[in-house]
Amino acid sequence: MSSQVTFDVKIKTIPRDPRNTLVMACPEPSLASIVSIEYLVEVLKMEEIGSIKPRNLVPVITVINGAAKLPYLLFYDKDHALVVIRQHVPVTPGTYRQFVNKVLDWTEDNGINRVACLTSTSLLGEKELDTVYFVSEEAHVDEYKSLGFEPLKEATITGIEAVFLDAVLSRNINGVLLLAESKVLTTINRLLMSGKIANHKDLLAILNQTVGQYGPDVTAALKLVKAISKLINAEIPIDQLAEHANKYAFLIDKNLEEYMKPQKEEMPVFY
Repeated sequence: MSSQVTFDVKIKTIPRDPRNTLVMACPEPSLASIVSIEYLVEVLKMEEIGSIKPRNLVPVITVINGAAKLPYLLFYDKDHALVVIRQHVPVTPGTYRQFVNKVLDWTEDNGINRVACLTSTSLLGEKELDTVYFVSEEAHVDEYKSLGFEPLKEATITGIEAVFLDAVLSRNINGVLLLAESKVLTTINRLLMSGKIANHKDLLAILNQTVGQYGPDVTAALKLVKAISKLINAEIPIDQLAEHANKYAFLIDKNLEEYMKPQKEEMPVFY
């Protein structure tokens, strides 16, 4: 049962800095948020500072070029006062609340006032825009508008995005959900709504036939990386993002499987 899951947290303290920002992912099958965070770790040469490990779940280790990697690691960049969390393996909503609260306990102890969660959404209009949308506490709406983000107008949000927002809104933390439109996610959701897909393997096969060799949504990831540049007020080079994204295509299967679980609360929904 997800309620029985506990997390072992081993994270170093970081210097208190009014700029301190933590960025995490609300993963979904486009992998835009996962790729964005992995790219930040690589291009900024971030220092690994800790891990969050589920105590009573079957261990899952990802491997990239022979290197074993725990799925939930934290990295820190002192120059930009930035902390990010790697989330290779999806965390279900039931355990995600515990996961987020462990993270937020640490952020409060280390004087981190802003926490951003990255995700992508189906197209909100007829065509994809470069706009990054946001949802935050009412007191911070003008702040994020001034950074160039667009407020999500009217929506009902469920799934891990809702768990994240609920967790930050109940604390004295400047929390924001950042959303980039994704054509890939739009395609996935349309296929799911057709009711003709039996499982994630069938969906993956159709995607590979219709959009070519289906991989991470680089366009959506690019928008999210640019959004982080605005948050930390620093230019992040983006010239190697497409090449970098290909390394993480193998994670699609697991994220797609989690996304397709039958319980409605497992899936983020935007109306």
